[in-house]
Formats: sequence, structure tokens, C-alpha cells
Amino acid sequence: MDNKLVDNLQHRALKLRIYPDREQEILINKTFGCARLVYNTRIAEKQNFYDNIIKTEEDKKKRKDLWKTANFSSVKDLKIQFPFLAEPTAQSLSFSVLSAEKAYSNFLSSLTGKRKGRKMGLPKFKSKKSNDFSYKECMVSQKALDRGNKTIKVPKLGLIKYRKRNKINDFFSAKGAELKSITIRKNPAGEYYAVLLYEREYIRKPKTYSGDESKTIGLDFSPVDLYIDNNGISGKNYGYVAQKQFHKKQLKKLQRRLMKKQKGSNNRRKARIKVARLENTITNKRLDFIEKETLRLVRNYELIGIENLNLQGMMKFSRNAKNYTDASWATFVGKLQWKASKNENNCQIVKIDRFFPSSQLCSNCGFQNKKLKLSDRKWKCPECGIEHIRDINAAVNIKAEAKNILIASQNLKPVESHKGLVAKRLAMLAASA
Repeated sequence: MDNKLVDNLQHRALKLRIYPDREQEILINKTFGCARLVYNTRIAEKQNFYDNIIKTEEDKKKRKDLWKTANFSSVKDLKIQFPFLAEPTAQSLSFSVLSAEKAYSNFLSSLTGKRKGRKMGLPKFKSKKSNDFSYKECMVSQKALDRGNKTIKVPKLGLIKYRKRNKINDFFSAKGAELKSITIRKNPAGEYYAVLLYEREYIRKPKTYSGDESKTIGLDFSPVDLYIDNNGISGKNYGYVAQKQFHKKQLKKLQRRLMKKQKGSNNRRKARIKVARLENTITNKRLDFIEKETLRLVRNYELIGIENLNLQGMMKFSRNAKNYTDASWATFVGKLQWKASKNENNCQIVKIDRFFPSSQLCSNCGFQNKKLKLSDRKWKCPECGIEHIRDINAAVNIKAEAKNILIASQNLKPVESHKGLVAKRLAMLAASA
């Protein structure tokens, strides 16, 4: 690992709850509609061109030339066709065009195999019935955020009041922090937010690892408990609950009421907002726990081992798929990696390969039990005779593997206590190959 300081740019977003007045709210909603119109128009033109010309063309080289020479409606053309598009800012409409281009580019890259990750389908049209809207402003003033008066200056909207936060990170007020864009959002509950994106030069300091066992932890994913560590402690020990029983009952009750309302009626709109507000409350409570728990982990540990899981694939073969999504594992891992990258936290995150048999390996002797089923929550090692609890055993193996990966990356000697286990694992992998 290079011990030199690395210079790079870092982006951070500041999310603030805003309270627009009646005129500002009308203009915001108009901008949502105009941005949606521009996006859908570009997607429709792209789709027609793709279906009528690109699909019928056999020569791949000509396909690329056809895409380059294709003429689609610009924002100026659309303003002539729809005069009301002059009300919002030109930047918000231009960004909608860029979003449509990126969506179609991701689809084509995924189709040809150039894009990594899961397959991307055809871009879908945006609907006003989704009740989750946003638009972006890029040409903003560097003094848009006024902490003294608690206002944000947005193009064409003017000054908008925002809710005071207890603490705003020094990152946003430090010298060199440049405001790049402001995104205005409206969630299904009818709440308005402003997301301010800042860019700043950030010097990352190298992380050190002492090899202390008490400063190393392995986390095994659990759809019910979020995680279980190598000590047998789960997320529930720190207050994690995906959805409280009270919230579950209340949500079912409100959803039943919503389904009984007549479509298009004002009562249905009110019932939908009640459901959205309760879902927003549940989401905020879960995010609050994730923020606090990830901060506790990166402050107390120097090395955290986690699995690189394919939850989308796991959900297809599980009867408990709802708990997989409620756990918000991707959010948890993302927050963990971001907070570990900060200079004030001497913590490193190591992701274990998803094909590593963490549950099948005996953490004592290294024997691999290939006959282990998903329903087997406890199993006894036929080699050494030790009885394992499946999740705790997996977490112990994840911890040991993370430590070995980090040691190998630093070109250091393996720790004595893990030499035998590593040797046995290598021998088993060679035998299976």
C-alpha cells in the first residue's frame, strides 16, 4: 500500500427540508411537469429511431454512424411546440435531456455487454402518478446557502426557507468547497427537499492496521437482524427493527383504507398521503439507525469484513424476500464504506467474494461441509466435532478472510493464529479444482 497522501476530489450532498410559499410551490410543480415532458419526448424519439432503423440495420458499423447522424428535438424546438416550457429555467430542461441520453446509453451498453452489473432494460416513461418528482439546477450561485437567514437561493424561485439542522458539516463551509448543483425534490408524502452537491479537494490519509483481534470484526448479513458479527451480537442488540409491529399493523390498516377509495377522488388522495407519511416515518427510523450504527462500527474497529452479496438473486429463491429489502443492506454497506474513508476514522472495509463458502467452512479446522442446506441453522463438523451456529460461524470466517486479504495486500506476514486455517483452505481449493 502506498503511504503517500493521495489528492482527489470528493463530493458530498447536503439535504435540507425546504418550505416554499404558494407561488414557489406552483412554479416547482410546473417545472416537474415540464422536465417530465422533455424527458419523455426524448425517450420516445430514441425508441422510435431504435425500433424503426437500428434494429433493421444488419451492419454494426452503420449503426454507430446512424446514431451520430440522428436528429432529435432540442429544447428550443420543444419550446416552439410547447410555449409553456419557457416558464422553468433552461438548465432544468437541459438536464432532463441529459438524463434521457444517459438512460438510453446505459441500456445500449448493457445490451452489448460493455456495462457491468445487472442487465438494464429499455428506459421507461416518467409518470405524474409516481408522486416522486425532482429536477436539477446546475447554474447556481456559490452563495446560494445563507445559514444566517436559513434560506436557499434557487434560480427563478428566489429565496426559499429551510429547516434548521443541528449540525452542518464543516465540509460545506470550508475554503475550496464549490457548490455544483441544487436538486429540488418532492417525495410521495408531499414534502419538499433541496439537495446541494458540493465538490472539494480532499487529501486522503493512509489507513493503518495493528492486527489487534479486538479491533477486527466480521459481519454476516441477516435479513431479520441486518447483521450478525463473529461474537454472536446482531443489529437487534443495538436497537435495529426493520418494521415495528405497531407500524406493520398501522400500515396494513391504512393500505386497506386506500384500496377502498374511489380512484381519482379527493379522499383517495388524502389516504395515499397518509400511507406515504407512515412509510416515510419507517424509512427515516431505519436510516437513523444505519447512520448511528455505521458510525459506531467505524469508530471502534480498524478492520471490518463484509460479504459482497447479490441480494437480487437471493431474493428470487427466498420466501422471506420482503425482509431482504427492509434491511437496506446496500445502504448500510455504502454508509459504512463512506464513513470508513474519512480521515478521522482509522477503519478499512474489506469485501469478501460472494462465492467464498463462509457458511460451509468450519472456523476451527477449515473443513468444508458441501452438504449444508439453507435450512440448517446449526451443524456439527465431522472432522473436529465442534458444533456451529451457522451465522456466527460465517461471521468468524468472514473476519479471518478479511484479515488475510488485507495482510496479503500489504505484503506482510500472515498472523500465526490463522496460518493453519489459510493453508487448509488453499489445500481444499486445490483439491476441489
